[in-house]
Amino acid sequence: MNPDPPITKIIQRIEHDYAQQHLSLYLHKKSTDFLRSRGLRARTVLRLTVRQLPNSHDYRGPSLHHWLTEFTVYEFIENILDGDLNGDMYVKFDLSHTTSQLESIHPREKPLNNTWTRY
Repeated sequence: MNPDPPITKIIQRIEHDYAQQHLSLYLHKKSTDFLRSRGLRARTVLRLTVRQLPNSHDYRGPSLHHWLTEFTVYEFIENILDGDLNGDMYVKFDLSHTTSQLESIHPREKPLNNTWTRY
């Protein structure tokens, strides 16, 4: 079994997939409701999220996806200061061997605990 890739490699993979238009949106209801309540477009938020990712300092993962067994999950806390996205955002990406997707983005709801890693 290969060791888990360093988080910087995961961030580079997400950035690369976004640049190659291989990063899709698969947002949960909580995320779509949040975006609608702020009048935000999902594609705009995706761009801001990927752009801010290298400046994140807390992450959790890899972990197995609940029902999509081919995906590995990485979660980040991003401090996004851009108009209606203002503050700590919980962001979840799913990665497989062939694709990546943004699954969640909404304000952070819980304090960080020992399951999160600072880098």
